[in-house]
Amino acid sequence: MPKFSLERSIAIKAPAASVFSNVKDFRNWVNWSPWILAEPGCQIEYADDGNSYSWSGDIIGAGGMEVRDLVPDEEIRYRLTFLKPFKSVSSVSFRFQECNEETITSWSISGSLPFLFFWMKRTMVASISRDYDRGLRMLKDEIERGQVPSQLRFAGFEKVEGFPYFSVSGECSLAAISQRLGADMQEASAKLKNAGVALAGAPVCFYETFNVSEGVTRYRLAFPVGAGATCPEGMETGALPSLKAYAIHHTGPYRHLGNAWAAGMMHQRAKLFEMNKSVSPFEMYLGDPCEVPEESLFTKVYFPAK
Repeated sequence: MPKFSLERSIAIKAPAASVFSNVKDFRNWVNWSPWILAEPGCQIEYADDGNSYSWSGDIIGAGGMEVRDLVPDEEIRYRLTFLKPFKSVSSVSFRFQECNEETITSWSISGSLPFLFFWMKRTMVASISRDYDRGLRMLKDEIERGQVPSQLRFAGFEKVEGFPYFSVSGECSLAAISQRLGADMQEASAKLKNAGVALAGAPVCFYETFNVSEGVTRYRLAFPVGAGATCPEGMETGALPSLKAYAIHHTGPYRHLGNAWAAGMMHQRAKLFEMNKSVSPFEMYLGDPCEVPEESLFTKVYFPAK
């Protein structure tokens, strides 16, 4: 059985006792779980003693978690059992270490994959790592802000009208995507303004390639324009065809946009839709971060569908 292990950490501005208390109570996990958000209506049951819980859903599968051991305010160790989509048992832990008025919160897992999945080990480790990062960011907001500013609405199938666009493209790690897109947005917007090009719609970002195991993506940041507009130097022309897409609407900071993408991929695996691979998936920005509070930023994530 191919074994794997990983650990992700984040600094939370709170005493270790506060972070420990939140994580210890399984009923709080629905607020920051990186998986339950994809199926908020899944069945969840909690043990009377608070030491275990189980879940069952059509999208997130089925399984359970139980506390095996703990050191108050320092560590919690669990046994994680998956029943669907495949059976497995893993060891999970949270560790809490106070440092300069913050608590370094570390989430780790070790276990084995079914033998037939040995070729997927790197991809699965990378995928779980991103899930843990998303969960820790939400846990941080839950504790520091009192809530997670990330709301998903599963809009289902929508028709997207096509449009011509001018664009810039690049390649970077997922960790750097926000900074790169922010810089590209400012530079491209300045070029369009200097050239007197008026936008005909909200900017979009196409994710043309996505290397899961390496965590690298090639993107195209596009600006809808009217017919006859002149493309500024350093930008490219293109057009999005009219299409049907599976849409997930996200309200909240861009740092939580990964929730919409992860939920969409889980919905695809659950066969709620079939991808049209001739068009890259994309996100549409319907709020200006310079004018709208981050918790009100509205973004539509589109998965082109057959």
